[in-house]
Amino acid sequence: MFKKKKCEKCGKKIEEKYSFCPYCGNREDSENETDFGMLGKNDFMSIADEIKLPMGFNALFNSLVKNLSKEFDAQLKENMKEQKPEKMKKDGISISISTFGNGAPRIKVSPMGNPQKTEPEKSTEKIKKNVFTAEKIKRFSELEREEPKTNIRRLSNKIIYEIEMPDVKSAEDVSIAKLENSIEIKAIGKKKAYAKIIPISLPIKNYNLSEGKLTLELSIKN
Repeated sequence: MFKKKKCEKCGKKIEEKYSFCPYCGNREDSENETDFGMLGKNDFMSIADEIKLPMGFNALFNSLVKNLSKEFDAQLKENMKEQKPEKMKKDGISISISTFGNGAPRIKVSPMGNPQKTEPEKSTEKIKKNVFTAEKIKRFSELEREEPKTNIRRLSNKIIYEIEMPDVKSAEDVSIAKLENSIEIKAIGKKKAYAKIIPISLPIKNYNLSEGKLTLELSIKN
């Protein structure tokens, strides 16, 4: 049996190990209050003993919070060493707390999700010059020449030229040559030859011939 003493204030019997009365809160020794913490000399009593106290819940809760804070700081520092800051997702970290019986809580800190991987930018494929053979050059020079009607559309990242060539049936009959400060377009139809100079020095992104219309896409560098 534990030795008991009598509270000087309320007269209740309390165990010797307590430096205050659990019934009225009176402290038996004022020195303990300043030198030994919340519960005096027995500030580090077991959780089982503390639960028995009618007024001990606050002390138990404060002790648990203190332990969790220390454990969290230690775990966070350890994770920061293992995980480089630039590889952690910006969304933050995940914190999990688990307990086993009467043991101390375990805290695990980990970054949320996987590090984002940046994909390399895909470069625009350069289209080879489509120029006439000697035979086609001769055919082009023999036909009546005409400048085709052109419609121009400008988008956020490209300029589209729509060039009307009604009697041109194949892309092989179209010549697209990138000059120093312009783009030269020639085409051979059944009865006419078409020629146009586009005074723009932009990369050729794509082109196609469909139903007598040549569509030429030029890239805009933003």
